[in-house]
Amino acid sequence: MTQAAHKTKTSSRLRAPGRWVALIAAALLSLPLWPAGWPSIPLASFSPFVALSSLLATRTLAMVTLLGLPALVLALIWRRWFCRQVCPLGLLLELVARLRRAGPRRWRNWPPVGRWLAILTLVGAAVGYPLTLWLDPLAIFNGAFSAWRAPLTLVSVCAGLLLPLVLLLEVWQPQFWCARLCPLGGVQETLHRRLRGAFPRDRIAGRRGFLAAGVGLLGGLFARAASAEYPPLRPPGSLDEESFAGVCLRCGNCTRVCPTRVLRPDVSAERLTGLLAPVMEFDRGYCRENCNECGQVCPSGAIRRLPLEEKRRQVVGLPALTLDACQLVDGGECTLCIRSCPYEALSVYSDGFDSRPNLDPDKCIGCGACESVCPVRPQRAIRVFPRAEAAG
Repeated sequence: MTQAAHKTKTSSRLRAPGRWVALIAAALLSLPLWPAGWPSIPLASFSPFVALSSLLATRTLAMVTLLGLPALVLALIWRRWFCRQVCPLGLLLELVARLRRAGPRRWRNWPPVGRWLAILTLVGAAVGYPLTLWLDPLAIFNGAFSAWRAPLTLVSVCAGLLLPLVLLLEVWQPQFWCARLCPLGGVQETLHRRLRGAFPRDRIAGRRGFLAAGVGLLGGLFARAASAEYPPLRPPGSLDEESFAGVCLRCGNCTRVCPTRVLRPDVSAERLTGLLAPVMEFDRGYCRENCNECGQVCPSGAIRRLPLEEKRRQVVGLPALTLDACQLVDGGECTLCIRSCPYEALSVYSDGFDSRPNLDPDKCIGCGACESVCPVRPQRAIRVFPRAEAAG
């Protein structure tokens, strides 16, 4: 295709009203505009890449996953339908590409990396850990909106940098992301060609696809094993740690809607497989017993949609008391942790001489209310740990 013909075709796509409607709808879904209690529809739920990977990884067909399946069917019939008609990131990239003169596209001879990423992610999902699911374009788009939430932190801003990086890549090499790197485009291309029987009989391409599948299998198994080694506190309703870190999109939805800001992106060097996935920290508040918002806005099923009654029974951790630091044990009158517990899991134990907080583990779910109100600094006298770690 000549540069003039390509420019005409691109201009025609930019003038398509449906794409602008999709971009505006995507921005509205990514902004925290909806009143409390309204049914939340996460943007990335419409991605066929997310829907298929989540289905393979969780072995369940959740309602949120069903949103992406119609787009998957249409992509099987019409080649890259989602990319050309719906994808908001694709439209943004085409707008950015018009900022510079059309030059030689050096990437034309590059291999289709996006197809290999799709293959290794889907194979990894089959063993419970989709390796590059966080590269889904709808998750990238949504993550950029979620990063600018109050209070701003360096970590939250860094979590939204993927979109600016992709836009800069478009300025440097127009259409490189969409044509060669995007795994959502790659999964559409792969499934469409398989349905049509249009795969070229190329031994090199076949070997590369087989290698991508092997990397996905071994990488998924290794990532699952590494994730289980240092389990953090995850939101109520989360998948098991071995799967959660892979299925989580890092889209920022859960951290954005959390009313007490106890969800933060994970930056622990010990948990690289869960980098930027949400963890619970109780220095500002606790996980409220009347809130289940994080599960309502999760697009991949990493956090399940639980009714409030079921959410209140989800154990995320157990408190551990440092007796030497506790003011009640030291003879003070502090009972803040006991009075703040919404599940009445803490009480005062006294032997007639000394007093200390007493925990009923059958009532405690690890909501963090006790830790959040403890006045001891710099390290609180009562802290919530993952259940296995606290028991040990």
